[in-house]
Amino acid sequence: RTAAYARLSVENGGHETEDSLHTQILQIHNYIRENPELTLTDTYADNGFTGTRFDRPEFERMMQDVRTGKIQCIVVKDLSRFGRDYIETGNYLECTFPFMGVRFISINDGYDSDDYKGTTGGLEVVMRSIIYAAYSKDLSVKTTSAKIQMMKQGKYVGGYAPYGYVLHPTIRNKLAVD
Repeated sequence: RTAAYARLSVENGGHETEDSLHTQILQIHNYIRENPELTLTDTYADNGFTGTRFDRPEFERMMQDVRTGKIQCIVVKDLSRFGRDYIETGNYLECTFPFMGVRFISINDGYDSDDYKGTTGGLEVVMRSIIYAAYSKDLSVKTTSAKIQMMKQGKYVGGYAPYGYVLHPTIRNKLAVD
């Protein structure tokens, strides 16, 4: 009984779209279909959630299904879609999943926990997780500094226009009087 898990980040700079979440799911479903020992039970997709935290609604629903025995295997596109906190990711791969008897597969990383009984797959998986965590922190710093720079230029960086204003119809990051 296999779960397909996909995640799309909030801090994507507008580069990822709904289609990329759909593409992740299609890739996972194709992988499951090509491996007859796997049977798709459910698909879990967190859209707009950072990978640095694990309190995501669909992730929590999936873990509840793992605890009840509904799920025995989890397939993700790559480790960064599962999580970007290397300590917590390692905890799931080394402790939680083996204890619960859950197989974990990361397609693009070529990782299958069945191939690494008792370990996370060695230094390669650990290094990859650390790199994903560092990338996430670097992206956060870049996003913050870009917003500060825009504010210094007098541009509006909020999500909604305050009362009495509207977002300018043609100029991005500018307000117009309503």
